[in-house]
Amino acid sequence: MATSRSDSCDNTAYSHKITVREYLRTHGEVASKEELRAGTDVPAWYITNIASQPPFYTSLNHNNEYIASKHIVGHRSTHDGFWRPEVDDGVAVFHRKEDAKPTLKHLAFRRPSGLTASEANDILGRRSYRPLQKLAEQQEVHATEWQDTTVYTHSWPSRRDDQLAQRETDQPADVTPDDPADDGYLYRDELVATFLSVAVSQIQSIPPERAAALVLRQFEGDSFDALERRLRRNHSFREALEYVEPEDVPDGTSLWRAFDALQPDELRDCLQSMCGELLAEHDHAGEFIVIDGTHIAAWANTRDEIENGDIDGASWGKHEGSFYGYKVFLVVDAASELPVAITMETGKRNDTTAFEPLIEDFDERYDTADLQAALADAGFDSQDNRDFCQDQLDCPLLTAINPRRSSPLATIKDEIKELFKEHGEEIDSPYDALERLPQEQLSEYGVSVGNVEETYIFQAIKERMHRHLRAGVERVFSRLKSFTGLDRVRARKKNNVETHVVLSAVALVAASLTAKRHGKSELIRSPSRLI
Repeated sequence: MATSRSDSCDNTAYSHKITVREYLRTHGEVASKEELRAGTDVPAWYITNIASQPPFYTSLNHNNEYIASKHIVGHRSTHDGFWRPEVDDGVAVFHRKEDAKPTLKHLAFRRPSGLTASEANDILGRRSYRPLQKLAEQQEVHATEWQDTTVYTHSWPSRRDDQLAQRETDQPADVTPDDPADDGYLYRDELVATFLSVAVSQIQSIPPERAAALVLRQFEGDSFDALERRLRRNHSFREALEYVEPEDVPDGTSLWRAFDALQPDELRDCLQSMCGELLAEHDHAGEFIVIDGTHIAAWANTRDEIENGDIDGASWGKHEGSFYGYKVFLVVDAASELPVAITMETGKRNDTTAFEPLIEDFDERYDTADLQAALADAGFDSQDNRDFCQDQLDCPLLTAINPRRSSPLATIKDEIKELFKEHGEEIDSPYDALERLPQEQLSEYGVSVGNVEETYIFQAIKERMHRHLRAGVERVFSRLKSFTGLDRVRARKKNNVETHVVLSAVALVAASLTAKRHGKSELIRSPSRLI
């Protein structure tokens, strides 16, 4: 039977395909068109038009000069679809989407913070401005002007807004605290007067001047009787509290009753008012917050009280070992290092479950329009917390990876740690980090483009870039314990313990506000200069 012309053409094309694939296999799976012409008997017309042959891809750069098989590109590509083999002219760039236009659209849609022309140039190894502009003109992607450049994003408004919000946190922030002052002091009587000016409008449960006296007590660690004696002896304290004569000072019992009646939420109102005044003066305030917790021990006279659980609100918990007491949770503004929100829970309360009430209180009290991200350690790492933070504050929650959640992610955590140890100074965006991760291992861990793990890794890298901001919350806890007695609890009723906790934060912020109002801004973070 005679062979038809079309069958003959198919057989010829098949023969050329086999020849090209064999050449690629024996030459590192990538070759230039010139090498194929010189090294095989495949006709020039087939090689020239090889991009239209299904088994083969041409490179996105070098004018499509380099050839690779579709199978190899798919098998060896990174989690974001790229394969970049070294060639004579440098690096050839291939992508699973095959051509430049669908690749650029894929990047604009799938990258969490969109794509700029300069980023596309670096990723594809070729000039990409015109192809991106054409995609925008054809309304296949959306173009947004952002900080003197154009960002190409998903065409859906909701996805576009998310990508632009993500871009806000792509660059590591620098809000390093100022060096502490070498000279100058704050004065306790000035602090008392500063707090009293705020308490007059916020404190209703007790006389405001008694609340101001209780703030002073946080720095001194006095008993209530000792506080009474201190106020009676010190004329400047009495003047600040508007007690004309020593006899006007309440006795120790009255001061204790004021402490017992004082409402923690009224103190939080004072905290909000003082922080609001301070944040308004700081250039980077309100951009990043840090969430963390610490433990404080319950005040108990005997071991039996602890073992029998006799202390109201206290319980056994784990935080740097086992303890019996409470957990204190803070929201700290990263730039100003102010404790802007504070809650207290029983010792057994898990960090993850304490997250929502803390964030709700913060969101209710402050304007979060400029907030770019919330940072936290691995104790707050959960998808529920991430979703809640995004819904409540309209910003991402960047936490360290909790290795107990997933064995693959635990391994990736180690990879990211090692990566930043070796290349931290070279990483300016999450994409720089992704490029340096061992991509073959990512695929082995089951990480594929667009799935939860990819987003998780991206957020983990971003958290690592901003991790230096988390140090601020540790400094705040240190100041609260060292200067305002956060961990020196001398109360047993749960409400009284909470009052003590919030008073500690209020006292610290009152010192900062005193420094600001008296023109000593360099002492805002220096409670050690209080005399």
